[in-house]
Order: sequence, then structure tokens, then C-alpha cells
Amino acid sequence: MSVKVKFFTYFRELFAVKEKEVALQVGTTVRDVLAVLCDSAERRSEIFDGGKLKPHIVVMKNGAGIQSFQGLETPLKDGDVLSVFPLMGGG
Repeated sequence: MSVKVKFFTYFRELFAVKEKEVALQVGTTVRDVLAVLCDSAERRSEIFDGGKLKPHIVVMKNGAGIQSFQGLETPLKDGDVLSVFPLMGGG
């Protein structure tokens, strides 16, 4: 199966791409995809705090926050789109 991952703001520089297609096995979770993409200490430290997603990181699956599913354990299916960006604030 294939999942598209889109990166926003400084994550485009960190991952050196705007978006990436990732070939995965059936049953893969959001955590699995992020673990594959975080293939360096720098990338891991920007995304994860121990085994948890850093609190300022937003990950969406098909436009909805992964918290509304099963968080990092959210299963993925062929054609899903993940978006990764920092929490935005404003006023």
C-alpha cells in the first residue's frame, strides 16, 4: 500500500521534501510511518519525545487530527494522506 506524507513549514527543510510517497505493509500505523521517516537522530528528536509525539507537532490523516482516531496507533490504508506541521498559534 502507499501513503502520501505532506510536510509543512520547517519540516520541509528537516525532511528535505514537500511531500513523499511511502510504500508500506497493510496494518501500518501513523507511528510506523513516522518511525520510517525519522531515519536520523535529528529527525527523531524533532518529532518524538521518547515514544510520544512532541506536543507542538500536529499530524493529520486525511484532514483530521490523529487524536480523533487512535493517535499514533491510527491504522492507515492505501491512499491515505498524512500532514505533518507544527502547532500554529495566532491572534
